[in-house]
Amino acid sequence: MIEIRNLVKIFFKGTPSEKVAIDHLNLTLQEGDFVTVIGGNGAGKSTLINLIAGSLPEDEGMILLNNNDICKLREHQRAPYFGRVFQDPKVGTATDMTIIENLALAYGRGKPRSLFRWSYRKKDVDFFTEQLKTLDLGLEDRLYQKVGLLSGGQRQALTLLMATIRSNPSYRRIKRDYVWFYDGDKKEAKIAINKAFDDAFNEFKANKKEVLSSNLSKNEKKNKINELKNELDKKLRQYDVTKPVLLLDEHTAALDPKTAQKVLEITDKIVKENNLTTIMITHNMKDAIKYGNRLIMMSKGKVVADVAGEEKQKLTIEALLDMFTIKSKNDIFSDSAIFGD
Repeated sequence: MIEIRNLVKIFFKGTPSEKVAIDHLNLTLQEGDFVTVIGGNGAGKSTLINLIAGSLPEDEGMILLNNNDICKLREHQRAPYFGRVFQDPKVGTATDMTIIENLALAYGRGKPRSLFRWSYRKKDVDFFTEQLKTLDLGLEDRLYQKVGLLSGGQRQALTLLMATIRSNPSYRRIKRDYVWFYDGDKKEAKIAINKAFDDAFNEFKANKKEVLSSNLSKNEKKNKINELKNELDKKLRQYDVTKPVLLLDEHTAALDPKTAQKVLEITDKIVKENNLTTIMITHNMKDAIKYGNRLIMMSKGKVVADVAGEEKQKLTIEALLDMFTIKSKNDIFSDSAIFGD
């Protein structure tokens, strides 16, 4: 869950050029919310994402991730919890590196030592190949090709995958995050998670000892112990409380309409399959209505409309334009935002 409380961002404060970009903004996103964000130029849409990601410091207010204020974390410290795709397809990938090298770096996000070409294993290559197949762009056959040779749409689709791909966190990090994001007494949470892990490991050791002392064959013992390890891993990963939040800053704006539609379809697929909490800024009213379960409209640094569920499903461009006219009287939408050109 993301909760934003009384967030304020002012550029050029105290000068004749002072600009209030975010004005005491409040917003709550539940886990799995796919929110499309629209608004005129200067409404504060991109500034909001920059503040959440840590690219900009806030002047006032709080940003909470799973009930924990992350404002004190720098951008690189927030990286394990957020995936971001920018408007420019060149921003999210390293041009002179291969597809697999880009994926390996993204896959190791948040770890002290990332995968790279001298350390990724066959199982990592197989995993990346399977993930690329889901994009249906043939990139799985071009693993060792430099990203700079890809089209804008291919690069943006790859960036999407990189923003959401995640290696399993270590048990140490699972325990740390469990305590850090716990909404209550941290000491009690630490005691509880340590006990849960100790109990799980002790149970595994007892079961393993029983298997080793049994009359099973060597191969049968090996298979049974592997089953026990998988059961232990599954049990411990139930305490993993974080998923990456996806931040999309007009990520199809630089693409031609046909390619943009393909990237949006891939986006929708990734978000739904992974139940990702997502904020998608778009300049296109049609896309804002079509995608996501919730739509918010911003104007002058505030949320001026918030439509969700059945109400959103019934929205039309005409109704959205009427809403925009009422809520954002002095803002201007371009023709492309209205007609989707």
